[in-house]
Formats: sequence, structure tokens, C-alpha cells
Amino acid sequence: MKKLLLLIIVTIMFEGSFAQVVQKQLGFRFGVTSGFTGRIIKEDQWAVEGILGFRSSGAQLYCLLEQRRPMLIKHSDNFYFYYGAGAHIGFVSWKDYESWDDDPYYQYDHHKITGAAFGIDGIAGIEYTFHSAPVSLAADFKPFFELYGPFRFRANFWDFGFHVRYIF
Repeated sequence: MKKLLLLIIVTIMFEGSFAQVVQKQLGFRFGVTSGFTGRIIKEDQWAVEGILGFRSSGAQLYCLLEQRRPMLIKHSDNFYFYYGAGAHIGFVSWKDYESWDDDPYYQYDHHKITGAAFGIDGIAGIEYTFHSAPVSLAADFKPFFELYGPFRFRANFWDFGFHVRYIF
């Protein structure tokens, strides 16, 4: 409940930066990074998306700026292609392995460590908006580069996700 409240507060904060808001969306993202998502779409098809995501035994807060373009599909005006970039901050957990003695093959000990993480993100996806119901479905690809722990680096090019959003 606290996480949902945090997402609503972040969405309201971004709302003031747009003069002509066309749509507000709130929903869920399922994938490598799963969590809550909120998006505000401006009249000129720019959008700000916030994601409170969970992965690697941690939580991250994402802020993405997106450009939306209508897809030219015959007999349909409710398909969109979107792309953009942003950043995230949060925390993740990882295991640190140590050898007990000179035999590195059998005697390992691991410690679970939790620490801060921050990085940059890209996003590209397709979205379908239903005219008969205030619902939007989307599939996206969200690669990221991340620094975490003491000088650790991670790049993930396989963060695919599926969104279900309610349109206000």
C-alpha cells in the first residue's frame, strides 16, 4: 500500500509540469522488472512514465521521457509505437563469494549484500488502446546500464515487459 501511495505522489508531482495533459494512465508492468507504472501523456504525444519496479531482490524508481508515434496500420488508429530514455535509482541485492582456503573449487562461502543502485534506461514498445474500454495494453523492451555496490557494473539488454494500464 505504501508503494502504491508513493507511485501516486510521484505521478501527481509530474502532472504539474504539463500544461495540456491528454491522458493519465496507471497500471502494472510484468517482466524482468515488474511493478507499478504511471504515465502522463501530453497533447503533442510526449509522455512521462514513472515505474516503481522490483527486481534482483530490490526496488527501483524509474523516470522515463517517451515520444509516442501512431503506427500506420490499416483500419486502426489506436496502435502506438513509443521510445525514449530515462534514469533509475534504488537498491538491489547480490551474492559475494569467498574461498575458505586455497581450494577454490569446493569450499565457497557467499554473503548476500544489499546496496544502492542507479543507472540509465532506454525504452521502446508498442501500445494498443481500446476505444470501448479505458484500458491500454503494451509490450516493451527496456535495456538498462547500472552501477551498484562498490564499483560493480551491470548491463541488461533482455528486460522485456508487458503493461496493463487503466486510462483516466
